[in-house]
Order: sequence, then structure tokens, then C-alpha cells
Amino acid sequence: MTPNPQVLVVGSGPAGLVLALTLTQNGIPIRIIEKRSEFHESQRGAGIQVRSLELYNFLCVYNDIKAGSIPLLPICTYKLPGGREAASLNALAPTVDATPDIPFPNPITIGQNHTESILRSHLAKLGVEVERSTELISFQQDQNGVTAEIIKRSSDNTETRETAHFDFLVGADGARGVTRKQLGLTFLGESTPNHVLIGDVFVKGLSREVWHNFRPSEKEMLLFRPTETEGLFYVILSSANIEDYPKISANKENLQEFVNRMTTRDDIIIERIKALDEYSPSIRMVDKFGEGRIFVVGDAAHVHSPAGGQGLNTSIQDSFNLGWKLSLVCKKLSPSSILDTYSDERLPVIQDMLAKTTEILRKILKKNWDRPTSLNQLRVNCRWSHILVDEQVEDHEGAKAIARDAYGSETDDQLRAGDRAPDAPDLVNIKSNEKTSFFSVFRPIYHTALLFNPPSTELPSILETFATWPTGAVKVVLILPKGGNVAKDVLQDVLVLEDREGHAYQSYKQMADGGFPVVIIRPDGVIGGIAKGAEGVKVYHNKLFSA
Repeated sequence: MTPNPQVLVVGSGPAGLVLALTLTQNGIPIRIIEKRSEFHESQRGAGIQVRSLELYNFLCVYNDIKAGSIPLLPICTYKLPGGREAASLNALAPTVDATPDIPFPNPITIGQNHTESILRSHLAKLGVEVERSTELISFQQDQNGVTAEIIKRSSDNTETRETAHFDFLVGADGARGVTRKQLGLTFLGESTPNHVLIGDVFVKGLSREVWHNFRPSEKEMLLFRPTETEGLFYVILSSANIEDYPKISANKENLQEFVNRMTTRDDIIIERIKALDEYSPSIRMVDKFGEGRIFVVGDAAHVHSPAGGQGLNTSIQDSFNLGWKLSLVCKKLSPSSILDTYSDERLPVIQDMLAKTTEILRKILKKNWDRPTSLNQLRVNCRWSHILVDEQVEDHEGAKAIARDAYGSETDDQLRAGDRAPDAPDLVNIKSNEKTSFFSVFRPIYHTALLFNPPSTELPSILETFATWPTGAVKVVLILPKGGNVAKDVLQDVLVLEDREGHAYQSYKQMADGGFPVVIIRPDGVIGGIAKGAEGVKVYHNKLFSA
């Protein structure tokens, strides 16, 4: 148990683990508790979008996630009867090559159980273990903190009650968790009529090269998705009569009979059912993401159709958005009012996401597998947030009133504050002569200030302004064009990179060429500020660090 923890994280799914990892990397002492005695063993939440891969990279867990994954495979829909000849073969997302600004361009799949195991291992390396069989019962908060009532159950079901005090509490305890309910947040939305069986099944007779989709009718479906585990498939099935579900899931013989009937094949063999449960997606979201010192992330804040693979990804992005802000407040570097921007920035994203996933589910049920590119989440933004500074926009306050396009489906290619910060590789550290990239520099523990060779007359005042930031809160990076140079005294204070291949100046061309050489990247990899010089930097500083 972490001594004197400041934050209690309730729930150890991906959202809770990413939040715990973000806080711990920032040096914030935490506890993370899990009601269940055993960890998750399901494949659910396997689709990892491009933006999430970037966040995993910032958290230094990308290599392990990628090593344990398989590509997002195409889906083969078979002609029936017969069930062997393809009626269509659709790529859920076309495979594309990496570009200088997008180094991880293709979604992957990895079971949620494996993702959680990887995140737990990285958390353990930092000295934090998930406390299993430990349940939040109730809580109270006041201006000084949160008092939580916790029960810990031993292997012989002995219960130990504990009253613990924290500065903040974050509920990552899912749609049925106590945090949102006891906090009194509304959960607006509706249940859907779609009722399916989902689970993990060991199967013989199917290749691992595609998803296998059988659709005898609009009301019947059988989908096998290969997983990273040999022989294990994630299964989604629907029957014309949902009263059949208890029988189908009762044993492998009943499931085998259903598979034979749906596929009109006898060579697909069910070897073992690992798990098979009834599922009916709801479409709901909170009216706000927190109250006072208590917040919700992930499924505790929003639930929806799994179509489109947005759920887990959106959940960990909730945590990444909250984590760096909570860290600054816990360190007493920022006022608690900065935490209000968590709701302000995430609510429009969730509204857009619910609309998109609902529409995708409707298309899938009509056998249309069209998948918009916006699902990679690279254009998800918060351009309206009041803690941003963008001197490219003459009236930022007025711009905030413009209709929000949180998924960036209709925005142009112009970079604005609130957008994802692009990568740039092949940057050479002029001190060590080693190559690096922006994504190797960006981290959730500090802001990164990119200086695109500002005029020599302006550089001293810009550097002096950044020197007033709290210690460790910003890493200043001067990016020189190929062949550029800088005074030796500057080298002592900042990281100086030469853009020998021109990737950085190309990705941030409008700033470098337009007289806005200062680009401030937030700890969550979002552009927080675009400024002409020192005055814009001061404005951004005051939004974050002044009461």
C-alpha cells in the first residue's frame, strides 16, 4: 500500500490503470482498489485505435502492447448456404504506411485482459499494486478532501473495514459502480433492443487470417474474431429468438449445434467455451464528469455500442486528460479550478462518440461494414477549451462559440490549439548527435515547449518566461532548421534539435512560417498553446498556474 496516498482510484480496468500509471509517473502517491478477487480474463475491448497507441507510447508501454497484439484483420462474410465462399471481404481499416507525423498508423487488437496485465506490470515496477477483493462502500467529501469507507475481504471471506482519507477520488468502477451513483450524477440515455451473446471460445477449423462472419438473416449473426491466443476466438452471436440464449451458452454441444445451423458447415469445431454471456448495449452518459473532489472515467461515465471499437480507447483518453491536471493540483502547482476543464473537454467528445457508435451499430445490423476514418481518433480535439491559447485565432473566445466538432470530422488540416500534436522523426540532438523524435520527448509528466527558431531578438524573452514556470513543469526544445545554429549559452538551458530531414518544420509549417514559433504541447500530447512570443507564453502560464 502506498504511504499517504493522495488519490484513490476505484477500479482496475484500462481506465483506472492508465490513470494510476499517469499519476504514479508524475510522482503522485495513490491507491488503486478492485472489488473482484480475480482480474479480468475477457477479450472484450480488444480494438486499440491509433491515438491510443500514441498515448501508450507516451506512457512507455507501447512496445509491450504492440508485442502482444495482432493486426486489425479484414472481415469475411460468407455466402449461405455453403458457408465457405466469400460474399465480401472488407477491411475494417485499410492498412497504411507510417508517415513522419503518424508513426503508428494502424489499429491493432489485443485482449483487454492482456492489456490490463501489461499496465499492471508497469505500475508494479513503480511500486504500486492493485488491491484485490477491496471494495468502496461509501464516501463523503468536504473542502479538505474525501473520506472513503472501504471493505477488504480475505480468502476466507473475513471482512476488514477501513476509513481512509484522500485528497481526491476517481471512480473507474464501471457502469454499475458505486462512485457515479453515490455522487448523484445523471446517466442519460437509453437501452437498445439489440441482444447478443458474446464471449471467448476455443475453435478448430477456422483460419486466423480474417474475421469470419455468417449472416443467415438480419436477425441472425455469428461472428468469429481471431485473437492473439492460438485457437481462441472472440464470438458474437445473435439468434432470431433470444430465449434460445441460455440453452446455447449452457454447454459446447448446444453451441456446436447453433454453429452448424448458422454456418451450414460441419468442420467448425467448438473445443471449449471459456466464457459466453448475454449482452445488450446501452447508450448512456453522465451530465458531468465529476463533482468537487470526485471524478468518474471510462464506463463509469459513458456506455455505448462496442461497434467501432471506441469504448476502451475513449476511456483511457478520459484518464489521460484528467491525470496530468490532477497531478498539477496534487503538487499544488495549479488551482483546483483546472479540474473543471476535464468535463468541459471530454463531454463533447463523448457526445460525438455515442452518436458515431450508434450509427455504426445500425449499419452493421444492416450488413454494412463502412467504417469512417475518424474512428482512429487522431482528430479528436478540444479546440473550445478555455485553458488554450491560440494567437492564430484573433478571437479565441468567439471561436469557442462555433459549433463543436469534437471528432474533427469536418475540420480542415490547419493545426489549432486543442488538436493532437503531430510527431516528427529524425531530429538530431546537437549535443549528443543522437537521433530522436517529438514522440520520444513528449511525456505525461511535463509540458513540452517547441520553439521553431524564433528571431534571436525574441528568444531571450521567451526563454526567460519559461524559466518562471514551476521546476520540472516544462521541457523547452529549440528546433533548428537544417544547418541552423544557436549561441552556446542557450545550449545550457534547453534541448536543441536540428531538423535535418525537415519533418518538424513540415508538420508545424503554418506556425514556423506564419510568425507563431512557440507551440506548447500539454502532457496529454495535445497542443495547449500557439504563440508569437513571450506574451502568449505568459497568458498560457497564467491560465494553468495562477489561481
